[in-house]
Amino acid sequence: MVKGGIYIDDAGNPGVDSGSYFLSSSRKSWTAVIVPSVAANQVSVAMNMFLDGVKAEFDAPELHFTDIYSGRGAWRGVEVQKRIEIFSLMKLLFEGFELPIVHQTASEETLRDHPHLISEWRREPGAWWNIKDVSHFGFLFLCSNVSRYIREMNQDHPDEFPLPMPLYVDEGLAKEGAKVDLPNWEDVIEGPQAQFCSSKSVPGIQLADFAAFAISRTQWIMVQQKLGGQLKKGDLEFLKLTSKLNVLNLPNYNFSTENVSQEAYEFLLARDRRIKGLESRPGQSTQKR
Repeated sequence: MVKGGIYIDDAGNPGVDSGSYFLSSSRKSWTAVIVPSVAANQVSVAMNMFLDGVKAEFDAPELHFTDIYSGRGAWRGVEVQKRIEIFSLMKLLFEGFELPIVHQTASEETLRDHPHLISEWRREPGAWWNIKDVSHFGFLFLCSNVSRYIREMNQDHPDEFPLPMPLYVDEGLAKEGAKVDLPNWEDVIEGPQAQFCSSKSVPGIQLADFAAFAISRTQWIMVQQKLGGQLKKGDLEFLKLTSKLNVLNLPNYNFSTENVSQEAYEFLLARDRRIKGLESRPGQSTQKR
């Protein structure tokens, strides 16, 4: 059953060199999907129907979109069009309920960009988290951003986003069943505490799995595409598929197929850093276009 709450999963390719100054090899990405309380029952029904159909047709007990995209595990041998349909159905679910998404990527460079956060999140003796660990920093940074957006949504729609809301996280950073205290945000997050669960037992995490993979894959496509190169048909279809997700903290840009490139993507990110008063990344061009 999907309850009203916050669902978080991680994504990305830590340790892999993307070739971009903005996707560091030390990066770790976290994505939150917020399910409004008034829509939770309908989302739960839709997910149950979806998962029952997937189990019946493909004998897959749950949705891991990295495996679906790559044709691994239960999806080995499943034709590409069938796998695309799974992405399309999940996209329709997200669009139908306009599920809010918050995405956060952290790296060693991000730690240097935000030293004030390191000083603000004071670690109590015995606390599980380490602010200087990129994975922990990214997760806590996401919790901070999620809390800010939910406060705003609660002001406009208190019935949809009643406070505080439960927070469920895919196991990995902590073991399944672990409940860990958070350093802040008790007005938004129940506890404040993160409940670590398996995605199989908490289907809402599979929503976060989709959003995390879709955003991270979109970023990867952009930084791997050279200006003037031919965009692969599959990559173009994937960009179209995920372009209408309701990501609260990432702006939407319109690209023509000729403009999809690492150069265009990095230009936008460099401009964003200038607007925020952040220093250029080492090796990053500072030329204004």
